[in-house]
Amino acid sequence: MQRLLRVGMFIVVCTVIVAGNSAYAQESGAVGIRLGIGTDLSGGIAYGGQLNYTLFQNRNAVEMGLAVFGGKFEEDSNNGFNDYHEETTIFVVGAIVNYLFRYALDIPSPYFLAGIGVGSISVEWEERSDTDSSLGTPLPGGGSMQSEDATAAGLILNFGIGHRFNETFDLRAQVPTFFISETENRDGKVVPTITITAGLSF
Repeated sequence: MQRLLRVGMFIVVCTVIVAGNSAYAQESGAVGIRLGIGTDLSGGIAYGGQLNYTLFQNRNAVEMGLAVFGGKFEEDSNNGFNDYHEETTIFVVGAIVNYLFRYALDIPSPYFLAGIGVGSISVEWEERSDTDSSLGTPLPGGGSMQSEDATAAGLILNFGIGHRFNETFDLRAQVPTFFISETENRDGKVVPTITITAGLSF
């Protein structure tokens, strides 16, 4: 996980430097915002927002953004003896770079995207069981629970498809996946989400 974080940081920094040099060379660019809502595989709620700069390069573009993501996700499991219920709440602040394929400045069309980012991820995690008393804190009526609040570094991978309707508006469906590094008491965690976002360019 730590190696992935270093690779992600390297890619983001290199892309920003290259794109900045291209912008200095007077290629077309636009400032924009994105807002969206979605879910994860368990049916939890996810949301996100992004302030970005898009650099257009012929029929493709590079989108660099400062992003926030959040969500609350639940998971039920059984180890053959006991039932467990986990709740994870995350809040992410990070930088992300998306490469947009077939994303032209003035041509309405569908497009594809692939991106990578790094960020700081605040994690609130709780696990409880009505039958397992070994988790830590006893529960009224039996069972136990454990919890942790922590801030960890994370990697963001993003893939999606969208449609650009005009020079200022587009919609996209994307799959931002968060790779959360291990904390003091928890192993690393992978949180895939599915979101629908709307973007405005200025």
